[in-house]
Amino acid sequence: MKLKHSVCLMLMVAFFISCKNKSSTVQHEQKTTVFQNIIDSILQLNPQSIGLMVHIESPKNGISWSGSSGVSDKEKNTPIHSLQPALIASSIKSYISASILKLQEEGTLDIEDSIAKHLTQKTANLFREDGYDLDAIKIKHLLSHTSGINDYVNDAYFQFIDNNPKYRWTRDEQLARTVKVADPIGQVQEQFKYADANFLLATEIIEQRTGKPFYEAMHELLEYEKLGFKNTWFPTLEDKPENSLDLVHQYWNEADWGPQKMDINWDSYDHDISWDLYGGGGIATNMKELAQFGYHLFNHHIIEDQALLDLMITDVPTSDGIPKIYRLGIADAQVKGLQSLGHGGFWGTMFFYIPALDASIAVCVLERQGKMNVIRPTLNSLTAALTEQLHPFEVKHSTEDYNLYKVKNAVACLILFPGGGNTAAETKEEFDILTAAAANKISVVFMNFNRHLWIDESTSKELANSLETLVSEHSLNSKNIFIGGMSIGGNVALSLSDYLMRQSSTIRPHGTFIVDSPIDLYSLYESAHKDINTPGFNEDRLAEPKWIIEYFEQAFSKDSLLQNIAKVSPFTQESNSNMIGHLQTTNLRFYTEPDSVWWKENRQTDFEDTNAYNIQKISETLKNQGWEKLEYIETQGKGYRSNGDRHPHSWSIVDVRDLIEWILK
Repeated sequence: MKLKHSVCLMLMVAFFISCKNKSSTVQHEQKTTVFQNIIDSILQLNPQSIGLMVHIESPKNGISWSGSSGVSDKEKNTPIHSLQPALIASSIKSYISASILKLQEEGTLDIEDSIAKHLTQKTANLFREDGYDLDAIKIKHLLSHTSGINDYVNDAYFQFIDNNPKYRWTRDEQLARTVKVADPIGQVQEQFKYADANFLLATEIIEQRTGKPFYEAMHELLEYEKLGFKNTWFPTLEDKPENSLDLVHQYWNEADWGPQKMDINWDSYDHDISWDLYGGGGIATNMKELAQFGYHLFNHHIIEDQALLDLMITDVPTSDGIPKIYRLGIADAQVKGLQSLGHGGFWGTMFFYIPALDASIAVCVLERQGKMNVIRPTLNSLTAALTEQLHPFEVKHSTEDYNLYKVKNAVACLILFPGGGNTAAETKEEFDILTAAAANKISVVFMNFNRHLWIDESTSKELANSLETLVSEHSLNSKNIFIGGMSIGGNVALSLSDYLMRQSSTIRPHGTFIVDSPIDLYSLYESAHKDINTPGFNEDRLAEPKWIIEYFEQAFSKDSLLQNIAKVSPFTQESNSNMIGHLQTTNLRFYTEPDSVWWKENRQTDFEDTNAYNIQKISETLKNQGWEKLEYIETQGKGYRSNGDRHPHSWSIVDVRDLIEWILK
C-alpha cells in the first residue's frame, strides 16, 4: 500500500509540474506573439522596407526573443531569418568605446590621455601638418566627437562610392582624405561634430596599445567567447564564422539625394565594405548578439568597474553650450520616456539598452531610405509592449470624471488636467507618459475636468473633495502627489494646488506644473479683444476669442472685469496680482515653447499676445521675488500633436524622461 501511495503521489507531482510547465510555455508564447505581431504590422505599413529583424534580450525577466518579417533578398524574395547577420555600421562605435574603456580598466591607457602619445608617428605628423593640436585632443574627445577633427565622409565621398562600389579603401587612405578635404572645425571641445575619422584614430590607438590588429584586439577585449558571440566579425578583415547564416542584403534607394542630386540604388552585396570598415563601421552581427552586447555592457559583463561604465554615459560639454545626447560612443536618449543607451548605424540598425526594464532591443530594417519611420515605431511599440508585460497596471478604471492607471507599490501619483474641451482619453493620446510611469512605479490619473478657464473657491473645494475620495478609494500614494495641466488645465492645476496647500489637505502636492497655460487671464481677455478687432480673420479663427470674451463677460460685469479676473487668475500683471502665493515653497515647473514665428505665420498672433510671453515675464517676476523652486523650462521645436502636426501649444513640449526624474527626485 505504501508503494502504491508513493507512486500515486509521484504521478500527481509529475502531472502538476507538467501542467505548470505547459502553462508557462503558453504564457511565454502569448507574450512573444505580441512582439511578432508588432513587427509584422509595422512592415505591412512600410512594405518598401523589404525586411525587419528584431531581438529583445532581458535574461532576468526570462526573455531572449528573436523575430523577423519580410525577405532578406528582394530580387530572389528569400524569406528573412531572424538570426541572419547584418552590417551594423556606426553601431560599432559603442564596441570601440567599450574596448578603449576596457584598456583603461586594465591600466593600459586613460581617456584623459592626449592622443599624441598613442598614435603612430605617421598619423601624428599627418594631422599636425593640418593644424591639429594633438596634445590638446584627448581620447575622450575622439569618443565623444568633440575633438574638432573634421571628417573624410562628405557628398563627394558618397559619389565616389556610387561610381566605384568595389574600390578597396585603407584606413590610412581615409585618414589622409580627412586632412585633404576639410580643415579643422574648431578648437578642442568647442563643438560637437559627428565624424568617423575620430573612431578611425581610436582603432589605431587600440592597435598601438595592444600590438594587434584592432579587430583581433576587440575580439579579446570584449571577450566574445565568454559572451557566446559566434556571429560577430569584420567582413573582409576576418573570415565569416563557420555556422553563421548569410548576410542579409541591405539597400539604399533614394532619388535626388544630396547637393549632387544623386539617384542612389545600392545593395550592400555590390559593395566592398572597406568604405565603412575601420571604426566608423565594420562589424557584421545578428540582432541577437547586437542586443546581447548592449545587455552585457551595461550589466558589467564587459567593463566591471562602475565608475568606468559611468564615464561612457558622461557628457563631454562643449563651449558652444549646445546640449547633445551623444556621450562616449553611445547615445543617452529615450524611448517612450525611458532612458535608452545605444547607437544607430548607416544601413538601418539600432540597439538600445533600457535600464528601467533591464532589457536590450536591437532592430534592423533592410531599406535605409525612410529607416527611422520603421525603427522608431518598432522601438516604441516593443518597449511599450515589454513594459506592459513587466510592469502591468494593477488597476485600470474609468469614470465620467477620470481615467485611472494604478501601478502596484506606487512611489508617486500624477494627476493631469486636460486642455480646454479635451478629455482624459485625448490627454492620454497626446501625452505619451504611461509607459515611463509604469516602469517607474508612478500611478497616473487623467482628469475629464475640461471647460474651466479658472476655478473659484467653491469649485476648488468640490474638486479637492473628489480627488481626496479618488485617492482614498483606490489607495493611491497620497504622500507624493504631483499635479499638472495643459493650457487652461494648467490654471486649474495651479489654483487647485494652492487650495490644497491652504487647506492642509491629505493630498498636498509635492510638485505642480503647467504646459503653455494662460496664467494671466486678463491678458488672455485683452488678446481675445485684439483678435476680434483684427481685419481679415475668418469665423474659424474668431471662434476661440469670441468664446473667451463671452465666457468672461457672462461671469463678470464689464465695469469690474479686471478686479474680478484678478481674483481667479493665477497671476494678473495688469494689477500685479498673485493668487497662488501658497505655492512659493512648492516645486513648480512652467513649460512653454515661445515660437513667435509659428504664431505669426499660422495664427497671425504677435508674440506679446501668446501664453509663452506671459509665462516668460511672470517667471522672471517670481524668481526676482524669491520663488527659488520655480523652474522655467523653455523648449524649441518640440511641440507636435500626436497626428504629427507642428504646434508649440502641445503636451509634447514636456520631456517625459526629465519629468519622471523630477517626480522621483
